[in-house]
Amino acid sequence: MPEVRRPTSRPPKASGRSMLGVQHDSRKASAPVFGFGSADRNALARVFISVDHCRADFGKLGPGAVYDMKSGFGPQNSSKNGNPPKFSFGTASRFLQPSADRARRNPQVPGPGSYAAPSSIGRSADSNKINQACFGFGTATRDDAQRVFISAAAAKVRFGMESPGPAAYSNSATQNGVGAQPLSTRRTEPAFSVGTEKRLVYDYVERAKRLPGAGQYPAADSVGVQTLSYRETEPNFGFGTSTRDGANKVFLGKEQSKVFFGRESPGPASLGPTAFGGTGRMVQSTKSTAPVATFGNAGRAGGGVS
Repeated sequence: MPEVRRPTSRPPKASGRSMLGVQHDSRKASAPVFGFGSADRNALARVFISVDHCRADFGKLGPGAVYDMKSGFGPQNSSKNGNPPKFSFGTASRFLQPSADRARRNPQVPGPGSYAAPSSIGRSADSNKINQACFGFGTATRDDAQRVFISAAAAKVRFGMESPGPAAYSNSATQNGVGAQPLSTRRTEPAFSVGTEKRLVYDYVERAKRLPGAGQYPAADSVGVQTLSYRETEPNFGFGTSTRDGANKVFLGKEQSKVFFGRESPGPASLGPTAFGGTGRMVQSTKSTAPVATFGNAGRAGGGVS
């Protein structure tokens, strides 16, 4: 018979580890662990959020006066800083009493005012020294100061006011531009003068006296018929002699002729029987005589001719 296992009251011991916390099995990843932070609010205020937040809190979260700033005077502890020079007031007395030691060291010490020190103002005689620029008060008058050029706009305000007037220049031989120029750099311009010879003093004065004067020539009329053959007679125009009745017969146009249609034409029989010649016996052989119809002379009732 097969063996029957009976359940025991003691559960079997679990061999697995917890899924929470650090996993010791390398095949399992440890889940992230979250907890409450231990930082205070001051540290939280320093967390970077954005540039605008930094601008709003600018200077609020910086450290105060906690730096130990070393003095810039005196010896510098840092090797990167150089020690500045020091100046102090001397401790020697001004008027030293003469002593034997000083006399032995320098018996020829000159006293005050023994040196002939040249002046440092003005022209220096020592070649090792540079002559400084000298400035003085000008001797120009106010009129000359007004001619100093300041700007183009200021020159326009006094335009022509400071220029020399007429005949202000020296009329010497070297500056005169009229006449002979003594300077070789200037060219003498041509000169013109009024003649001094008397008028009407020439050889044909007597001949001029025998010539006819003004209005002595018989000038022919230039209007009308020209008698000289080398002159052409111009056409003459005058007023017409026709009457107004003749002016009405002037042809102006077809429309104008319709207005006077029949008014200016000749009346009946005004030109005689030969004017028309279309009625009756034709005298001319070039015209045929038209047939003439007349009234009969027979009686009405079969009667004889009366």
